[in-house]
Amino acid sequence: MPEFPSRPLIFVAHPDDETLAFGGLLQRLSTFLVVFATDGAPTGCGLEKTFGNLKAYADLRFHEAARALGQIPDSSFKRLTRPDGSHFNDQHLFEELPAAAISLREIAQSFAPDAIISHCYEGAHIDHDASSFLAMQIASALSLKRYEFPLYWLDTHGKPVLQQFRDTRAAIGETASTANILEWQLTESELQIKKKMMAEYYSQRGTVSTFSPEIERMRSASTTPESFRIPQCRDYMYQERKPRFYHTRHHRLSAKVLLKKFAEFEDWTKQQPDWTK
Repeated sequence: MPEFPSRPLIFVAHPDDETLAFGGLLQRLSTFLVVFATDGAPTGCGLEKTFGNLKAYADLRFHEAARALGQIPDSSFKRLTRPDGSHFNDQHLFEELPAAAISLREIAQSFAPDAIISHCYEGAHIDHDASSFLAMQIASALSLKRYEFPLYWLDTHGKPVLQQFRDTRAAIGETASTANILEWQLTESELQIKKKMMAEYYSQRGTVSTFSPEIERMRSASTTPESFRIPQCRDYMYQERKPRFYHTRHHRLSAKVLLKKFAEFEDWTKQQPDWTK
C-alpha cells in the first residue's frame, strides 16, 4: 500500500477538478499547492455570447476557485504561464507541452513537493490527459513520486463512468489490480466543507452535481512514458476555432494527434541537456 504524500503539488487541468477529486483530502494536509494548467474557457461553446468574452468567463472560474479553496485555511494555487505571462487555453494545452512543462517544472522546483498528484490518462478530456502526461514528465525529471486520480471516462456505449479507475472497473475484487489504490472516508465536517467548495463552482453546477462528494481516491503511478503511447479513446471533443454559428455539436480531434504531440515532446526533451535534475 503506497503512503500518503505530506507536501503534494496537485496539478489539475481546470478549476473544480481539485475540489471534485480532493476537497476532503485537502482539509487534512498541512501544506499543499494546487496548480491549474489551463484557463478553463473553451472556444466553440457559446461562452462569448453568455459572458461577453472568454477572458470574463476564465476570470469567473478562477474567482470561484479562490472562493472554493478559501474554505481551507492557508490554501494556495498557481497557474501555468507562458514566458510572456499569459495562460494556456482550454483544450489546447497539448499544443504547447514544452512551454507548459517548463512552467510546471519551475513551480515544482520552487515549491519543493514530495509528490505530484494529477489526472489519470483515461481518454475523456484532452486537457486531463495532457496534464497527466506533463505530471509524469516532471515527476520523472525531478525524481518525485507521482499519484493519479480518476475523474471520468466513457464506456463502450458512450456513457460517462465517474470517479473510477478505467483499468480496474472490470476487475474489482482482484487484489493485484486494486492493491495500490488509496481511499479514505470523509468525516461529516469534511464532507460539509467539501460541499461548500463544490457549491462555489456555480458556473459549473451542472457538471459538479454529477460527482459524488463522498468518493475520493488515488493511486501511485508509474513515471515511464510507455502508457502514453497507446490511445485511450478514438477521439476527443474539440473545437479548433470559433464557429461561425454557436452550436452544441462539437468538432472532434483524433487521439493520434495527441500521441504525436507526446512523441514530439519526448524528442524535445532529448535536446535539453539539463532537463533531468
